[in-house]
Amino acid sequence: MTALRKTFSFAAVFLLASAAVGARTPEPRLSAASFNPSLGERLTVAYEMPVPDKVWVRFYDPDGGLVRILVDGEERAAGPHEETWDGRDLEGKVVPDEAYLVTLETASGEVYDPTTFSGGVVGDVTDGRFDHEGGTFSYRLPAASRVLIRLGVRSGPMLKTLVDWRPRVVGAITEYWDGRDEDALVDLASQPGFSVLVTYVTLPAATVITYGNGAESYRAYKLGRGQERPRKPEREPSPELRDRLRPTGLVPPAWGRAPKVSMSFPKLGSDSEIPAVEKEVAVRVEVDPSDRDLLQSEQFEILFFVDNVFFAEAERGYLPFTWRWELEELPPGEHVLTVNVASFQGQVGVKSRKVQVVRVSE
Repeated sequence: MTALRKTFSFAAVFLLASAAVGARTPEPRLSAASFNPSLGERLTVAYEMPVPDKVWVRFYDPDGGLVRILVDGEERAAGPHEETWDGRDLEGKVVPDEAYLVTLETASGEVYDPTTFSGGVVGDVTDGRFDHEGGTFSYRLPAASRVLIRLGVRSGPMLKTLVDWRPRVVGAITEYWDGRDEDALVDLASQPGFSVLVTYVTLPAATVITYGNGAESYRAYKLGRGQERPRKPEREPSPELRDRLRPTGLVPPAWGRAPKVSMSFPKLGSDSEIPAVEKEVAVRVEVDPSDRDLLQSEQFEILFFVDNVFFAEAERGYLPFTWRWELEELPPGEHVLTVNVASFQGQVGVKSRKVQVVRVSE
């Protein structure tokens, strides 16, 4: 991700965005940055027509799928107008928690599509703060963005994904975290070399974030009833911004999550116990079936760490993967084995297990 970062003026984005829309293109303004449709909250889309015309107002999900049509080719007089979205989709169901953008088109050919002139700026947050007593991690975003927060040990493994490319509003953000790793084995925040990476990608203009839907995830929606929705037309970005940074190598939001990794010791019995091992042990690494096909369609690697120190890797991995772990050089006592399954598109899944190394006297 480091190679993708560069400085970009947010003031310049605003000025270029205004120019890109055009003087006669109606520009939607949203009444809120986020809302909760599950509680009956509604969003207002306000715009002003320079001349009478037929209008189409549509909402799309972050993968470009059509979510809702608010206005379908209806006449609108010159002057101000407001449309209301209840946060429901084409089937009348509350949309999953995500970021949705609005487009506006007219019969005369004017098009407002925020993906052509805004969003896609990548940056890092370097002033985040962890409050161990309160169990929170706080930071500030310069713009509404999709956020990735990874926690680990410097020059060692990634040990937890706190926020996995989730949309967040501009300003002060608080995430809740108990300070422990993905598998709650260690107090990660107190480990030597504890490190936090907060990366963000700005969202397009006229984007609203929905929350409160605990019944359906966005991933389940896209793999189910939202899979075959009509897609937003692909449009060329404005000339001023055509060459700017866009994280096109990232997987779409429907797939953009850390793989769910499992690790077991097949010959040692129950996975709920801390196994006693002596000289070597077979380690089996697998991922959730819904992640496996995507990972195996591209290159990925499997990395092993012992007590947060790199130990071994399989650069061209396959799944499930079995590794022979030799322990003769480890001192007796408790040790933590961590595996990172890392795709070449930046996804990293993590799993840790404790073992007890014993030496049987001869």
